[in-house]
Amino acid sequence: MRHGIPFIFSLAWLGLCVTAHAGIGAWVEDPFATGDEVGSGPARLWEHHPQLPALPAAASLPAQEQGQIWSLAQLSNYALEHNPQTAAAWAGLKAQAAALGMAESAWLPTLSLNTNITRRQAASTAGFTVPARNSVNPNLSLSYTLWDFGLRAAKVDAARAQTWVAGYTQNQNIQQVAFAVAQSYYQLLGNQALLEADRKTLAESRNNLDAAELLYHAGQATIGALYQARASLAQAQSALAAQEQTVAASRGALANACGLGPDTLLRIAPLDDTRTPPAPGQAAEDLMRAALRANPALQEARAQVAVAQANLRSAQASGLPSLGVSSNYGYLVQGVFSPADTWTIGFTLTVPIFNGYNTHYQIRQARAQEEQARANLANSRNMAMLAVWQDYHSFRGALAAYPGASSGLENARKALEVVQAQYKVGQATIQDVLQAEAALAQARNTLIQNLVTSYVALAQLTQAVGMPLGATKP
Repeated sequence: MRHGIPFIFSLAWLGLCVTAHAGIGAWVEDPFATGDEVGSGPARLWEHHPQLPALPAAASLPAQEQGQIWSLAQLSNYALEHNPQTAAAWAGLKAQAAALGMAESAWLPTLSLNTNITRRQAASTAGFTVPARNSVNPNLSLSYTLWDFGLRAAKVDAARAQTWVAGYTQNQNIQQVAFAVAQSYYQLLGNQALLEADRKTLAESRNNLDAAELLYHAGQATIGALYQARASLAQAQSALAAQEQTVAASRGALANACGLGPDTLLRIAPLDDTRTPPAPGQAAEDLMRAALRANPALQEARAQVAVAQANLRSAQASGLPSLGVSSNYGYLVQGVFSPADTWTIGFTLTVPIFNGYNTHYQIRQARAQEEQARANLANSRNMAMLAVWQDYHSFRGALAAYPGASSGLENARKALEVVQAQYKVGQATIQDVLQAEAALAQARNTLIQNLVTSYVALAQLTQAVGMPLGATKP
């Protein structure tokens, strides 16, 4: 029989090796079939259909709000309430506030209750069975750190500074959303004005064609002049069609900035090309000083320095001794024996001696991260000052260009009227008319782009400062 056991095992092993070729080997190699989650090749698309969370429904306007004319202030308020970017930033701030609570909890003792319920069956050394015995042993444990050389305080300071970072991050997101709305609003405003300008150009091209046809039939214009007028009309029609699509795209961008679907129709008032944005009453130097206390990106960089400083203190304290107290109380109920209570109390002194230089390198890392945070703060300060300086002068430059653009538009309009009148009496050619018409269209576009640039530059300047121009507090 002893000789048969190895033979049986040999046969079993041989059978296992044979059946491995039938799929058992693959099962042993990948018992959970994780290979099924991999595509069939590097050039094949991954075609699995995992159970992903459902996509949120696209936001839309209530029926009573779809026909109203929206102002920039109304759109900005709506966006701040409904844009997912601000919601995500606020959720991040709440999460970091909860992390601060977690750090603060280290100042409180921990209390736990565990209960062992057992039924034991044993045998004596004499060979007979001892009757089964039931036991219940609830145990209450208390522990508290009395002294840790500032480790808990440093961790709380780091968590609080991280909350400041999250708060300034939320402020940045609010400003980014507000700027995105303003930029999209002014772009739509400008594109609507350009669309209206293209309609005027189209009407002028039709008038030119009508005049060319009259002169041609009267024998006062050549067929070439007629073709040129028709080509100008076709070009104006193409420009109008393209601009209509540009307006639709701009409207979708504005809706998206507000947290709505891009197919949402938002109506805004037309651009008033006779007005310019108000000039800031503060000099660039005053605005740069205001940015030092209000720019949220700069304040976040300051908070990051506070985080790095607290992390350095935490790393330094982690290598120092700590003193704690612990106590537990138990109550044992065991079979036929009388219940009994047990308790202990004691102090624990922990003195780190050597942990493979881990603490040493933690301190070095934390000190380097503090230096990095300080360097980032200096860079953030320089970038904030540069942004205010550049945006200020860009805005002032756009304002300075407006009078010239306005005068150019008025002169181009009068020049076209004169040339059209001359053309009708044979004192000007169709080339003169088309050239004057193109100059007028360019002057319209220049004025509109100048106004849009002015408004966007003002919004950029406000974002760079971190608060509305003229305000004394963020």
